[in-house]
Amino acid sequence: EVAKRVAALTYRARRAVEGLLSGIHRSPHRGASVVFVEHREYRPGDDPRLLDWRAFARTDRHVIKRFEQETQLRATLLLDRSGSMAWRGFDPKPGDPSKHEHAATLLAALAYVLVGQGDATGAAGFDVALHDDLLPPGSRPAHVEQLLRRLARPPTEGARTDLATALRRLAERAGRRGVVAVASDLLDGRSEALVPLAQLVTRGHEVVVFHVLTPDELELRVEGAARFRGLEGEGPLEADADAVREAYRREMDAFLEECRRRCTAAGARYVLARTDEPVERTLA
Repeated sequence: EVAKRVAALTYRARRAVEGLLSGIHRSPHRGASVVFVEHREYRPGDDPRLLDWRAFARTDRHVIKRFEQETQLRATLLLDRSGSMAWRGFDPKPGDPSKHEHAATLLAALAYVLVGQGDATGAAGFDVALHDDLLPPGSRPAHVEQLLRRLARPPTEGARTDLATALRRLAERAGRRGVVAVASDLLDGRSEALVPLAQLVTRGHEVVVFHVLTPDELELRVEGAARFRGLEGEGPLEADADAVREAYRREMDAFLEECRRRCTAAGARYVLARTDEPVERTLA
């Protein structure tokens, strides 16, 4: 349902690919290479000169000829599967998504938009490091099914977040320039956590960071004395929520501003993705 609501959205990669944004992304480099690769169905906005009229005469269907010279936008979706991503809130209601479920839905909807316009999309998960099950970018229907299965894999209980290691490994494996979308709660307190974003940007990727958090995390929506349990190996902490709420919110505001500042300083785009906000609003 979310995918249908966002189907009309077009993700405009400003620096990643020259060429047409809807349909084929043609190489800006001119040359004699016109090696035929495959057909695909004609879409509004495609260059009519690429229509294969012989194929139309045989099948009565409008199809476009694709050549080796043409390139696709390549996107890699990176999903945080650390222990903290399993959290839903202090007193979740039926249907309230965990951070992992919200992040996976966000990336899956983005994948539908990208694949729907003919672009290649891959996915990977991470916690203490980038997982070895990185799915290379592809655009066929069977590939989309594999991608959704990767995104649906649950977070690892108790696993820590190591953003820097995961992003560095992704930069080594992401290949030529494209789009990298990261969905995470960014709960990695080390100062170098987001430094490798600059490495991805330097290599020509357009990077978007979706900062996925619940309202309870943002506002400390719990009252009275409570015992807080760490989800990534931290020890328990007892505190009076009413007494610390104001200071907590100041710290949270500072954390959000620091994440935004580090992302933008690296050349990436920062988007706060609350789990109580509709996915299509975040994508828009």
